This record gives sequence, C-alpha cells and structure tokens, in this order.
Amino acid sequence: MSAKKLICILLCVFMAAVFFGCGADKPETEQSTTGAAEEPAGNGVNLIEKLNSLAATDVELGIASKYNAFADITDGKTDPDLTGRWITADGSSIYTYNEDGTSTAEIESRGSSEVKYTCIEANGRKIICEESEMIGDVEEGTTALTFTAYSIENDALYMVPVENVNPDFSSSQNALIVFYRADENGKIDAALSANPVDINVLNGKWSCEKGEVTIENGVLTYGESSYNLSFDGKGQLVAEKDGESTAYSFNISQLKQYEGEEGEADSQATATTCFGIYYTGADENDKPNLLPLLSDWKAEFDWDSYYYNASFELEQ
Repeated sequence: MSAKKLICILLCVFMAAVFFGCGADKPETEQSTTGAAEEPAGNGVNLIEKLNSLAATDVELGIASKYNAFADITDGKTDPDLTGRWITADGSSIYTYNEDGTSTAEIESRGSSEVKYTCIEANGRKIICEESEMIGDVEEGTTALTFTAYSIENDALYMVPVENVNPDFSSSQNALIVFYRADENGKIDAALSANPVDINVLNGKWSCEKGEVTIENGVLTYGESSYNLSFDGKGQLVAEKDGESTAYSFNISQLKQYEGEEGEADSQATATTCFGIYYTGADENDKPNLLPLLSDWKAEFDWDSYYYNASFELEQ
C-alpha cells in the first residue's frame, strides 16, 4: 500500500466518525428518536448537488505529486471565512480552524488532535491542505498531506476529501461532511435552522443488500410497506410508520468503481451516488422501524450496543 493511499484511508476513517457512508463503520452516536421535521419538502439544501460540486481527484485538480510535503505549499494561506469553530449537527465532532494555521479536531470517543493546515485554490475549488502524522508500518513521526475540497455557504461548511488516484485500488469513496458554524456561545442552532436538508434529495430508486426501495417526495416504498421520511433538527433521517418514528444518522457519498484489470491505470471509473444510515439500539429488543432493510452488525463486532445499518445506491 502506498503512503499516499494510507493517509487517504486514515482521513476517511477520521471522517467516518462524523458520518456513515456506503459501507459499515462503528457509530459514534446513541439512539435518538424524534418526530417529523417542520421544514416542508423542497425548501432545503440539496446535498447531492453539494457532493457533486466538490468531489474531484487530485489529477483533475492538478495537484497530484505537486505537493509532497507541507513546505512545498508556498501558495497557501488561511481563509478568514474558515477561521472559527465548526460543529456537526449531532454535536459529536468539532473542527476549529485558527488564524495561525493550526486546526483542532475533537471527535467524540476518539479524543482531540491538532494539525497544521493551509488553504489553496485548484481548478476552481477551495482546498484545505493538512499535514497529519501517519500510523501503521512507517517510521514514527512520518507525516503526509491530506486534501479536502470545501465550500462555505450560509454558516454551513461542506467538505469532501479529494480522491487520490491510485492504480492499485479498484474503488474509492468520497463522503460529504457537513459542519455548522458555532456562535459566540458555542451553539449551532441558528446555522442548523438556516440550512434545512431538502427531502427531495432522496427521490429515486435505490438498491441495498435487502432489495430495492423507491423514494418520492418524502415517502419510502419497500414492497407493500411505506414509510414517511423527514429530516429533524439534527440532520438525522426520520422514518415514520404506523405512528412510530425512528431517527437514523445519515450521509451522502459517492462510490467509484474502476474498470480494467487489477494494476492497470484507473482512469476509467463509474460513479454511483449513495446514502447510508445507521441506528444504535439500547439493547437487542430495541429495533428500528426500517429493520427489514437493515443489517445487524452486533454478531460480527463485539460492541456494547446493537447496531443496524444500510447502504443504498442510486440506480442510474
């Protein structure tokens, strides 16, 4: 495995503490159940458009092999719009970007870490460059660069890791991560209410391990069953059926499958839009109402709580 790919994987693992993508990862939040969101359909942020506008490879951006060390980034600078404290909707992760070029990440259950960062522009995108210490079969203290495309709109920070093109791997995934600007009291309520998620972002036919679902204007249909969908004030996807509702942690990502034989250049790729949800139950009797579509990972991983998840791929 190349050093660049390793640090890319580390970044994805780091960001998985914030959101769940098209694959399984240990959740960082406890069970949450709530009612439907107050925002009507069609009045919110289209997360798929945000993902597509930011997702890019290092080759497309013209930065592949251009920056091999943090000292190589002579054109970088801090972004005044980025400076400050940013918090995820569920409060489990906090990023703080300082004017002196340092940033701090505070991840629930994973502690905090500080890295050096700077910002550049590449092919029309704003990029955060961070120097992170690598782990694994490398010399202690070895660092590598990570790159994240971002945009800031209406006190919301949208981030997508830049894909490192590597012929040794047949797939990759870019997850959209959303943070909200904290006010002087450390609260994000105003930013959250100003950036509701558009439920229509889920319209279409989706496939998962258990079958196909169709979503249209806030209604998910699976076989003979239907569920009313909405987003709550914490950006969680709420599914309501028979008067009972369950809230699921949620994110949107892009999964790329590369064509050609293993080891060949991976310039040919097909991308699929995905969304993932997960749910953590208090005990084995605490079942989410989308259980027919979910997988139970308790048996495979020895966790303290029961964990259900599903990954959905948009059929083109």
